[in-house]
Amino acid sequence: MKDEQVKKYSRLAIYLSFIASSFVAFPSYASSKKDLSETRAAIEQSKERKASLEKDRGSLEQELVALQERMVRSAAAIQQVEKDLSVAEDKLSVLNLQLSEKNKLLEVSKTKLASLTEAALRLSRTPPEAIIFMPEGSETTMKAARALKMATSGIKDEAESIRLQMTELGNLKQKVNSQRSALAERQKTYQTDNQSLEKQLAERRRLQEKLSGDAQEEAKKLARLAKEAEDLEGLVSTIEKAIKLRPGLKTEMSTNDAAPKGIRGKLRSFAAAKGKVRSPVSGKIIQQYGASSGRNETSRGMVILARAEARVTAPYDGEVVYAGMFLNYGRMVIIRHSDDFHTLLAGLAEIDARTGEFLLEGEPIGAMGEKESSSRLYVELRKKNQPVDPAAWIK
Repeated sequence: MKDEQVKKYSRLAIYLSFIASSFVAFPSYASSKKDLSETRAAIEQSKERKASLEKDRGSLEQELVALQERMVRSAAAIQQVEKDLSVAEDKLSVLNLQLSEKNKLLEVSKTKLASLTEAALRLSRTPPEAIIFMPEGSETTMKAARALKMATSGIKDEAESIRLQMTELGNLKQKVNSQRSALAERQKTYQTDNQSLEKQLAERRRLQEKLSGDAQEEAKKLARLAKEAEDLEGLVSTIEKAIKLRPGLKTEMSTNDAAPKGIRGKLRSFAAAKGKVRSPVSGKIIQQYGASSGRNETSRGMVILARAEARVTAPYDGEVVYAGMFLNYGRMVIIRHSDDFHTLLAGLAEIDARTGEFLLEGEPIGAMGEKESSSRLYVELRKKNQPVDPAAWIK
């Protein structure tokens, strides 16, 4: 009986101990369950934030590409107006020259007419009786009559010539005035287009800054490296080495997409664009690739004489890998294309593009100076960091 009571109390003690331990463990279990729930919620929030950021980035990229396409159209319109202005100015120059020549001819004709008129007046004032009783007699009379007739005929001819010249002069003046009016209208359009483009450039900077937070640091780094480079070949080589060290970024850009995307790693093939690349500025080529550049050297690029303050655009899709001063080249922009090509544009008075920006063909990157001496754009094309003739690529 006693043994049975002992067993009974023992079982009761174990049971009570189990219940007690359950009450002790329950808060710990509940706490762990709460922590796990909070962690899961945090993970879900993180995923949502990431998805939201990616969505925002995608929207920004779409907005940027749409803006870039508008800027390409704006820049193309400006460059067309620049061409029109150059043509109009040339026409006006020719018309003014013709006007000057016509004025000179008119003055000569007027002088000749005055001389003939004076001679005719002298002859007309001589009385017939005086001519008859002159020692020379009838022969002198006949000569005087012929001279008067010739003077009168000459006066008529010169008067008709002056009348025709005056008519031509009037027509030329109308053409000059018409050309000046057309020029003024084109200049007004040019100013309006440029103001619109300036706003678009500001918007592009804003979007690019949002998409490339580390671009400024990279630009500073490349600027420091540029100071150490001794020539263009060294600069391009240094830039390429720095690009290959960029973490998590695709460094090879080559695709045959029909349309440009303007986003990193989504550029059209440059190799496939031979003969179709856009001229970066409207103007006249004054120095060809391979021409003598003095000191027993030949030019590694071409020089284009542009209008004062002419807009300079990207010749093809690419990434701006350098924008700033370099040695005696002045302000320079280097655009990295696909297929190991680089375009170097030097001599700009103003740079609108920034390191790290991805540009579409025809997108504005800067402007030339106000004078002819500062409106010469040097264009150099490099394949695997070796200069090639850009004329074979530009349409």
